[in-house]
Amino acid sequence: MFEMDRGQTMTTLFTNLLSFQTWRGSIPKHQTVGFVPTMGALHAGHVSLIEQAKAECDVVVVSIYVNALQFNSDADFARYPRTAEHDLEVCTEAYVDAVFAPIKSELFPEDVVELLTPSRNALGYEGADRPGHFGGVATVVDRLFKLVQPSVAYFGLKDYQQVAVIKDMASQLHPDIVISPCQTMREDDGLAMSSRNRFLTPSGRKSAALLHAALKNAVTLWNGGNCQSQELVQSVTDYISQDSAIEVQYISVVRDGTMDQIQIVSENDVIVAAIVVDGVRLIDNMSFTNA
Repeated sequence: MFEMDRGQTMTTLFTNLLSFQTWRGSIPKHQTVGFVPTMGALHAGHVSLIEQAKAECDVVVVSIYVNALQFNSDADFARYPRTAEHDLEVCTEAYVDAVFAPIKSELFPEDVVELLTPSRNALGYEGADRPGHFGGVATVVDRLFKLVQPSVAYFGLKDYQQVAVIKDMASQLHPDIVISPCQTMREDDGLAMSSRNRFLTPSGRKSAALLHAALKNAVTLWNGGNCQSQELVQSVTDYISQDSAIEVQYISVVRDGTMDQIQIVSENDVIVAAIVVDGVRLIDNMSFTNA
């Protein structure tokens, strides 16, 4: 256990499970616990989740755990950035109460981890492109929920499908936990904040920003009266096809809160997309809302 002084309060780092459980057990029952699960490599998007948790809850816990179960290759898992010292500084400056950074042998003590079967919202899209990914996500979030016992858990809507899958899992296994989806934080050029953005070259970064512009254009067309999902998807395809550096993985319009494809777009439905630039896979989405 390591403590960082910040005046009247402390940010405490727990890497030992028993120490964390002892601390968690000391929190009065009437206090609300906000939880922000992360894999580290924290950026302003994570800070926005922490700030919302701070505004709404008495105590805030951030977990940092790079979950091997949700990666499709050892190389991708190894490549994921580990920035422990920076992450602790971010949490301290954001006045997080506890950082829970468990080791694998304590979070998953069993020799073989039995993955949860995610809901039908895990099918297709990220689920098709990354087989087993959402089983790994649901399994680690379930394990963390059991240990942290949060009142509210905060997730960024950049990972729209992930939020849908976690909401389904929580409704079945953790009905007392409120899942709070939070708006996507963006760079100045509109690119959705992601730990993967650091792998983009300057030219790749410029190409990647076209996706946000294309999604905004689709929402503008919808506001202008075009409600046909096929035409709105085509508008995104046409917009980004001007740049040969962009490889499209998928573009689709889905019903709000689900991954169900639709033909006629209504308010709050969502256009989702995944592209590859510089060998980096990027996802984004945008809700259809009246301007």
